[in-house]
Amino acid sequence: MYLNYWGLKKPPFENVPTEHMFRSPQHEEALIRLLYASQHNKGIAMLTGEVGSGKTTVVKTYVKQLSPRKFDFQILSNPALTPIDLIRAILLRFNEKLDSDSKTILLNRLHQRFHKNAEKGLITVIAVDEAHVIREQETLDELRMLLNLQAGDRFLVTLVLLGQPPLLATVESIQPLKERIGIKYHLQPLDSQNTLKYIVFKLKAAGTNRGIFSREAALTIYRHSGGIPLKINNICDLCLLIGSIREARLIDSKIVNEAIEEIR
Repeated sequence: MYLNYWGLKKPPFENVPTEHMFRSPQHEEALIRLLYASQHNKGIAMLTGEVGSGKTTVVKTYVKQLSPRKFDFQILSNPALTPIDLIRAILLRFNEKLDSDSKTILLNRLHQRFHKNAEKGLITVIAVDEAHVIREQETLDELRMLLNLQAGDRFLVTLVLLGQPPLLATVESIQPLKERIGIKYHLQPLDSQNTLKYIVFKLKAAGTNRGIFSREAALTIYRHSGGIPLKINNICDLCLLIGSIREARLIDSKIVNEAIEEIR
């Protein structure tokens, strides 16, 4: 609705994770740590952060850098399952047969897939999204037990746990799982400087080099969003709509405050 008014080619502040990651220092470090864990078979890597902190965007960038000639990557999005259903879900992601109710047979089938990948020179990576929703310790134990399958001194699978802060407490309470985590990182909110850079980055990606937001407006957005990208997006999107309705030439603090009042 406001695209033509601001000279934009697409909405800049959509909350759907994009393929273009804003490379703040913390997002860049998160990406590097995940890549390192996968490339060097570090067992379990864990990435945590608040809702809207940018975990999914980091993972999208991470997956793009995993060559299918070197990695067999699958992601499990709904992990709140019983142990046997977890095994079925993983097999399903790898397009393996599910024609048995025997946990032993299903596990053997999964292990065979891991071995075949290793023989082909492929590194198997399983990402578990929203891992904080797993409530059964038996399910987490089942994930950990996948690391018992090794070839020489290397794991045959790398697990990547993605979740909100409660995952940190869950892992802390399960010592065997905690000891298996080779790489971990918690995404912090953006600081004020990177919030300003983030807004400019999103506007450029949407097709404009124009400074639509004043510096004071961007700082007001930072204070009210706490540097969380999801919240920044919500405020900025509404600011662009209000600004176009008001026929403003620039988004100032007054418009930002009006948007914030609507969102509350």
